[in-house]
Parts: sequence; structure tokens; C-alpha cells
Amino acid sequence: METSQDLFKQLEKAEKLFSDGSIKNAQKIVRDVISKTKTFKKVPNALKHKLNFAIGQSRYFDEMSSFATNPKREELITEITDIITNPLEDPKKQAHRIHDLQAKWQLLDLSSRPASREQWSKFNELCNKGWEPCSEYFDELKAIKVNNANQRFKIIEEINIYVSENSSNWPEVRTLIQYMRGTFDQWQKFAPVLDKDLNKLKSAYFESKKPINDYIKKQESNVIAIKESLISKVDAIDGEDGDLNIKKFNDLKNEWKKAGSAGRKHDNKLWDKFNKSADRLFNAKKEVLDAELVIAKELLGKIKKDEISTKEASNEMQNLSNISKTKEYSLLRTAIKDKKIEQENKNKAEKIDSYLNLFEAFSKQEFDTLDLPKSIASKVSKLKTSKSDTAQLQYVCIKLEIMAGIDSLKKDSDLRQSIQLEMLTSKFNKSSANLESLDDLLIHFFENLSSKDTSAADKTLWKRITKSIGNILSN
Repeated sequence: METSQDLFKQLEKAEKLFSDGSIKNAQKIVRDVISKTKTFKKVPNALKHKLNFAIGQSRYFDEMSSFATNPKREELITEITDIITNPLEDPKKQAHRIHDLQAKWQLLDLSSRPASREQWSKFNELCNKGWEPCSEYFDELKAIKVNNANQRFKIIEEINIYVSENSSNWPEVRTLIQYMRGTFDQWQKFAPVLDKDLNKLKSAYFESKKPINDYIKKQESNVIAIKESLISKVDAIDGEDGDLNIKKFNDLKNEWKKAGSAGRKHDNKLWDKFNKSADRLFNAKKEVLDAELVIAKELLGKIKKDEISTKEASNEMQNLSNISKTKEYSLLRTAIKDKKIEQENKNKAEKIDSYLNLFEAFSKQEFDTLDLPKSIASKVSKLKTSKSDTAQLQYVCIKLEIMAGIDSLKKDSDLRQSIQLEMLTSKFNKSSANLESLDDLLIHFFENLSSKDTSAADKTLWKRITKSIGNILSN
């Protein structure tokens, strides 16, 4: 039984329909609420005031409707009066003209407040007078009605045969419903019939369909029982794992789809009940999702402000399994990836700078004041060479240019070809030759660089080497 709060909400819905222009639907709700309040021992004041306001709105729109449509009804009365005063030469055309006016009158009644009794009586009497000159057309119409009745009797016979052939093993309900719709469409084509045949045909048509309708109702009752059982199973879902709960519901939904139709009268109501029963499962899931979304947004803010490391953010992200397909999760994943790339680029740049500092540290013999690569700084700091070996320095420079993919000077082409051949031979012989890595080559460079006096040529070679170092360490 609906409560006063339920009726209050219905009236709010009616108010919105009034404001949207859906007057008929709003008035229907108001009439329904009026009917239901009659069962209350006492109507709460708030509901009573709300209802009185809605009734006032309904009356207002009725009055507005009458104000708008009454002139149109008077126009129709004027038109039928004109037909009576000046009959058409063709009775058939006059009959059709009167029929059109009646149809327009009915449309006005459907789209607005019905006509007053006085208006309707006047219009109806005039229509009856207008029909009088159409007697010849009525004879033709009578023949059509007789033929329609014969065709309807044939449809009844066909249904009786269908029942006889299928009653021992009925097709599925969907097939029966389609068959019934098809026969009804055929039935509707053969209208109208004579008044004396109308009730007899209706009765015979109803009786012919009854076995089919009874079977459909029986099957629909079975489906109702199945679907009510499925609703009970949804009510019983009460696990702690939200995803598992929803999976169970989806499994039951698949069973629901296979159960068939419970009939138009019950199917939608049962479906609404089935889904409402599962709302709590999705609400619980939504709470989990909302909580994870909050965490994702917080992590995104922290990663952007460098308040948390990428490793810590990635570990936290593993706990956000329920929002993996959301925009927030994607933004967080992208931010972590960008931050990692940023950090890697920063580390590469710092590493390159530390290598580039080697020449200055070696020249000044000051190895503690600059950031240097730990892998070779201790070795380079111990090197003491009195005189530079230009050939070895050039060897290191050109070999590093080859490794870095940088073109050497034109004058160094012969030496470059020689070093390339050496590298190729070493590769195919799989020898463990020295001077294959960046660190080994740089140590060799400083082994052959004067620790006391570096020349301009030495500095020029180092400048070429720095470009190679940048390329090698960036890849």
C-alpha cells in the first residue's frame, strides 16, 4: 500500500508534467492520487494542500483547453449545418465529409476536455440529419459490412483449425503471440460489420482464441513463478566480495533472459523489481569505486607535486583494481609514466654532465669538488702522465664517434676505416678485447693525456668526445 510520502512524490511528478506541457498525463496522476487518498482514514495536511494545488492546476488547464477548443467545435457545428443546408450532389462524398467532421470532433475530445452535453447533442443531431440523403450509399456500405462479416467468420474457422492441429503440442509462447497478432491484424482489416453480426462475431472470435490465450496465460504464470524465484535469489545475495556479488546477479540476469515472457502486464513490473533488488549490490560497488577514485585523485596530486615517488605511486596504484578503465586511473598511470621519463631524462643529463666534468677535474687535479662518474673517477684520479700521446687520443676520439654514430673529420677517414675494420674483426672473432666500452675508452684517453699541460689540440679532441658521450649515454 502506498504511503502519503509516495503520493506526495507522485504529485510532485504531476507538477513537473504540468510545467512541461504534458497535461493529460499530469491529470491522470492527479486523478489516481485522489482515488488513493479516499482509502486514508486521515489525509496529512501537507498532502492535502499539495493535492488541492494540483486539482486547481488541473481545473485551470481544463478551462484553458475548453477556451481553446470550444471555438473549433462551434466551427464544426457550423460546417455540418452548412452541409445540411447545401447537400452535396454525391451522397458518398457527403457521407465521407460527415465522417471527417466526426473524426475531428473525436480528436478534440481526446486532446482536450470533452465537449459539454449540450454541444455534443447539437452536433450529433445535425450529423444524423446530414446522413439522411446518403441512403443509397448505405446500401453499398451494407454489402461491404456483410462481406466483412463473412471474412471474419473465415478467420474464426482458421483459428479453430490452428487450435485443433496444435493443442496437443503447442509451439513456444512467442510463436503463439505472433500468430494471434497476425489474426488480429487480419480481423481489423474487415471492419465495420452490421450491428446484428457484431456481438455474435465478437463472441465466436473470443471463444476461438480462448484455448490459445489460456495456454499463454498458463505459460506466463510459470514464467512469473520463475522470475519471482530469481528475484528471491537476488535478495539472498549477501557476500563480502562486491565483484562476486555482481557476478552472481549477472548470472541470474542471464537466467532471467532465458525464462521467457511473463506477459506485458507483469513483465515490466517484475523486471523493475528484479533490478531494484540488485541496486544495493551496485551501490556497494559504487562506494568502493568512489573511494578508489578519491585515492587516484590524491595520488595524482602527490605525483605532480613530487610528494611521492613513482615507485610508491605504482605500488598504491596496484590496489585500485576496480577503476582500471576510468579516466582518473588513466590520468594517474600517464602521470607516473611521464614522471618516470622525466626522472630518467634527468638522471641521464646528470650522468652526462658527470662524464663531461672529467676533463676539468683531470686538468685541475681536483676530483672532490665536481660531480664525477664513480665508475672511473677513482682510476682517472690516480693517473699521472707527463706527455700526451696524440695518436692514442685520436684513436679514442674516433672510436667513440663511431660508437655514437657521429661523422668524423674528413682528414680522419683513413684512421676511422682502420678502427672500423678492427671493431668488425673483434666482433667476428668474439675476442674479449679491451677498449670496447665508454668507460674503458675514457680511461685510456686520460692514460694518454698529460696531467700537467693540456694543449689546445687536446681540448679540441675532448670537445669532439663530449658530443659522442652525449649520444652514447642518451641511447
